[in-house]
Amino acid sequence: MNVKIISIVFDTVSFQAGDLPKLRGYFANKFPDNIEFHNHLPGGGFSYTFPVIQYRIIKGHPALIGINSGIELIKSIFFDLNELIINGHRYSLPEKEIILLEQKLGKTDEFINYRFSSPWMALKEENFRKYIKMNEPEQQQFLKILLRENLKSLCKGFGYWIEDIEKIKVEGFFREREVNFKNRKMLCFYGDFMVNFHIPQYLCLGKQSARGFGVVERV
Repeated sequence: MNVKIISIVFDTVSFQAGDLPKLRGYFANKFPDNIEFHNHLPGGGFSYTFPVIQYRIIKGHPALIGINSGIELIKSIFFDLNELIINGHRYSLPEKEIILLEQKLGKTDEFINYRFSSPWMALKEENFRKYIKMNEPEQQQFLKILLRENLKSLCKGFGYWIEDIEKIKVEGFFREREVNFKNRKMLCFYGDFMVNFHIPQYLCLGKQSARGFGVVERV
């Protein structure tokens, strides 16, 4: 299937990956009534629905990604974005780039090469306990299975069902990377992989996708 994705890249501002929570916090405060920007419910809970607005660093610049209903929402705020205020510093936005792309999502007969350009948060707590008891070849195979499951979760956000999931083949090698997340050490991964599946550029796999973890780039 083809899916539409919109992005706004603030290409006059330079950001580090560690600045993404601040970017998300800025938009959460600017648009508190739009839960799509922060996924916090009015009563203090958290929405676990597929995040239709996500935050990225693209080639060193902060960006917003809009998916599904997030596309129209991003269009509606585009002309109101004249500045960013991060940590008390005001960034003017004389230029910003908005791009609407239609890309393929789904199975293919060919293998496509990808890499993670940000840490992939693959392990839930119960999976972490399994992972640390395995030897390295077992760990690598386990991560390939988890990546395939992540593809299922990604596709659900677009209403796409993967039939015959066993026919999705993942090959690759993943390297551990310890990351600070909310003052906790989290085991994440970088790596290159190939899979017979179309993954749209700059979408994410795994946990905390809205915050820019697990960004996939086609090689």
